[in-house]
Amino acid sequence: MNTYKKYCPNVFVASCEERHEKGDLIELTTKYNKVHECEVHNFLGITGTKEEPRFLYSITRTDGFNHQKRAENKAEKLKGYAINAAKRSNEAYNKADLSEKNTGIVFGQPILVGHHSERKHRKTIERAHNAMNKSIEERDKADTYINRADYWKKQADKINLSMPESLAFYAFNLDKAQKEHQKLKENPKLRTHNYSLTYAKKVVNENKRKFDIAVQLWGNSEEIAQLNSEKEQKESAKANKSKKQNDLIKKLGGFFHFGSDMEAFNLKVEKLKEDKYLEEGEKVQHVFSGLYMPVKNVKTFLNAKH
Repeated sequence: MNTYKKYCPNVFVASCEERHEKGDLIELTTKYNKVHECEVHNFLGITGTKEEPRFLYSITRTDGFNHQKRAENKAEKLKGYAINAAKRSNEAYNKADLSEKNTGIVFGQPILVGHHSERKHRKTIERAHNAMNKSIEERDKADTYINRADYWKKQADKINLSMPESLAFYAFNLDKAQKEHQKLKENPKLRTHNYSLTYAKKVVNENKRKFDIAVQLWGNSEEIAQLNSEKEQKESAKANKSKKQNDLIKKLGGFFHFGSDMEAFNLKVEKLKEDKYLEEGEKVQHVFSGLYMPVKNVKTFLNAKH
């Protein structure tokens, strides 16, 4: 059975028992046993076990239902709830009316204790009080429904990663963010505060992250190949940088130590002396993140690192 599986915020993909090709029409079953016909887009990977693998695909429903349509439906539904709550509020308010016309009791008439009308008078006031509370409660519900409806109405105009249109959307946003970051980088006078450049870079990173996901979900084979190539280059560069740093640490007599075991720490220092990294009387210094190094080499390491 083909089912839905959450891939990332707002995005559900197909989890299938068998492999499919781009453009295939498949049926997906929800957790409520509803069945939707969907079109297969991109292969996203394999989950499950070796014996029972599940193949993941980005999909769109053939009936056109998407996040925007869902938001429209929720907005309309909540609007209906608000109308009904407002109606109940008005009805309760009318029941709370203590006028003579409505209750038969003269306005300002005190409760006549001991009179045969006392019980009826008290009941009338109690009903009016309960009705007013009900009116206020339903009015508050109506306000809440209206606020929620407004939220979903705004969502109906938004594009997110669950839609193929998100690829072009985030490509545009990424380009815009990169240009803004570059402008602030080249023109310090345009920065309104000390963190302007940092925040601009954060916007670039966020849009880049979403653009990469959009490519995986909706991109063509060339775009996906380009993305994978960029990832491999980035990982390779990161690995090379890490290797160079580790080689430099080893060359300069650095070592890592965590915790308060001074005996183990002293053994590492003695090992430095044995390997001629540390002369008698010289000291080691904590550089960062548990890294220790002979004081005489710290400046060399930091200069090389930057």
